[in-house]
Amino acid sequence: MVIVIIAIDTSTSITSVAAIDVDGAVVLELSHEDPRRHAEVIGPMLAELVASVERADVTAIACGVGPGPYTGLRVGIASAIAMSAAWRVPVFGLCSLDALALAVLDQHPGEPVEVASDARRKELYWAQYDSAGHRRAGPRVRPADEVGADVVRGSASAVWVARGVQDLLRQGAASSGREELPLDAHGADTGATEAALLGATLLPARPLYLRRPDAMVPVALSDRS
Repeated sequence: MVIVIIAIDTSTSITSVAAIDVDGAVVLELSHEDPRRHAEVIGPMLAELVASVERADVTAIACGVGPGPYTGLRVGIASAIAMSAAWRVPVFGLCSLDALALAVLDQHPGEPVEVASDARRKELYWAQYDSAGHRRAGPRVRPADEVGADVVRGSASAVWVARGVQDLLRQGAASSGREELPLDAHGADTGATEAALLGATLLPARPLYLRRPDAMVPVALSDRS
């Protein structure tokens, strides 16, 4: 039997789903970039994905749990939990920055890395990893110039991984002498798939926000509960 894992990530502006076999080969990958349409596009994307695999071959669901924006992140995680319940297969959560780090280490083995993704408000989600892909610091959310200061203070990291955040990095001190790879956290990152299959760095399928949502219950209403 072919072993297939379905991977979902909505932690960035990209809604991404993929079916990947046990060897890391992508059966089908679909993505759509729009920070406001995760909920609208993920259903049709998953329907197309499901049609490309045999249901009996799917043994697990992997979902990126962030960090990421409040609404979009919940869409991917809720979809993964629903598929897990309907198909009676386990669901694994993975820090989306961990998947990015593992993906870049495939291209730059043996080098410590720092990865960043867009947190909006001129801020970045950030984490630091050793050369084996183990997270040593983060994930954190902070202004781009503060992330740059971390690097200047003597980080051994060699590679920045960020798509759509290069301008923010250049506002700080992080871009000098560093390589920027056009990657995003998404369902086809082989790092996420490999981690799920090997049982490494797994998390509950719950959102990793790092900050409070923009929409808050008014104090007068929250006092009534």
